[in-house]
Amino acid sequence: MEMNEKLMRDLRKKVDVEMNKREIETVEHWRKEVEAIYRKRYQDLGSLQVDLKGLMDRMTNRAAILSRMVKEAS
Repeated sequence: MEMNEKLMRDLRKKVDVEMNKREIETVEHWRKEVEAIYRKRYQDLGSLQVDLKGLMDRMTNRAAILSRMVKEAS
């Protein structure tokens, strides 16, 4: 029994580390997207809003795809 508990702890730790790595990659990706919008020089507020709306739409689509994948795997 003790071996199984140690194995489970080790596996859980590996999964947690992998999830943290993926979360870092995800946050870095979206930060770069926001930074690209931030660095752009906009003529007016409308142009900024269009780019922000596009980013939000892409994030919404990605979240929906991931949600579907999680539901299918369950």
